[in-house]
Amino acid sequence: MTPDPYDPTVDYYANAVFSERGRCWRMVHDGEGSGRPTFCEEPVEWVGNHNLVGGRQIRVWSCDGHRAGVEQPEHVGHR
Repeated sequence: MTPDPYDPTVDYYANAVFSERGRCWRMVHDGEGSGRPTFCEEPVEWVGNHNLVGGRQIRVWSCDGHRAGVEQPEHVGHR
């Protein structure tokens, strides 16, 4: 099954990566103009793997907008 198209331009905070089941893996700007990172609060739609610098691979959960960078994404309803 090929995943639906997504927007790879959705903003995120640097290359901060967060791996917690049920929470989007990307950190985003806090929206208050301070430039501080906060957790992406969008609902999780995908689960897959992400390669860290140095080659280590981790499991990540992603909202639809932050799917870029998730390898072999599977829709969470599929699992």
